[in-house]
Amino acid sequence: MNSLTQIAVPFHNSELIVVDYNNQPYTAMRPIVEGMGLAWQAQFDKLKQRFGSVIMEIMTTGKDGKQYQMLCLPLKKLFGWLMTISPNKVKPELRDTVIKYQSECDDVLWDYWTKGKAVNPRKTTPKERENLRHAVSNLVSRVKINFSDAYNMVLQRFNVEHIEEIPLDNLDDAVEYVHGLILTFDKVQQHSPVDINAVQDCHGVLQYRLIEYHSQLEKEVKRLGGKMPEHPSFNPDQVAQALMSRILQGKQMMIKLNYQGGFSLDLIPRDAVMVDANSIPELVNRTDLVSKEQLPLIVQNAMGRLVK
Repeated sequence: MNSLTQIAVPFHNSELIVVDYNNQPYTAMRPIVEGMGLAWQAQFDKLKQRFGSVIMEIMTTGKDGKQYQMLCLPLKKLFGWLMTISPNKVKPELRDTVIKYQSECDDVLWDYWTKGKAVNPRKTTPKERENLRHAVSNLVSRVKINFSDAYNMVLQRFNVEHIEEIPLDNLDDAVEYVHGLILTFDKVQQHSPVDINAVQDCHGVLQYRLIEYHSQLEKEVKRLGGKMPEHPSFNPDQVAQALMSRILQGKQMMIKLNYQGGFSLDLIPRDAVMVDANSIPELVNRTDLVSKEQLPLIVQNAMGRLVK
């Protein structure tokens, strides 16, 4: 165990405290609560109620060098308290911070107490990312996009803000994902140039239209006195990938919004068209849709209908 009786631990723009009390580590709770953006009084009451038998008022040293009594919880009980907070019940702007604290806080404090430092297992080294860097460089040279756009696609795919936050176990998947993009773009570039901005615009428009459609549907269902199911979940990454692979291949798509939530994209053959009964005679005259070999069959079927 570290010989210090108190350790200041930097964690997500906050400074947390671990102190030695009765030969076991305790952590001051107010810095953790406020670091998560939660109201101290509500959590103070919860701590008193649920952990009253183990919490202690312990003398700690503040940044100003003065002594303060702080409510502290045994470090081994911290995870239990963290799990009493539901990310779905806090303000949306606090949700990500709460999840980060629940995922990492107790481990980081324990590592500082036992090892004197904490290593974030989510962050990889440049050496570990070497294969990914080569793959991205290849993508940039093939597709003629800048590195920022290329890395942004990878960040969105793995839902991280920085490339070093892709877990080590997922780096091979990231390399495979980039290679898949290269193969897709290589096939498309044989026919037409790639416009990344157009793809991103289509992605945004599609998301907006789907959400708008669902909103109008919900209003109509409520107006008729019915009950609307839960909102479908729109995954931006899945939408972007579907659009990219379909649009860049020059194919048409049919969008289906499911009543039970979610949507699907179905391919339409290149030679397929949307028709109604009034447009059929005109379509027969189009040489790009109906070949001369098909005309006798069409005439035969038409004559068959006329004599019935």
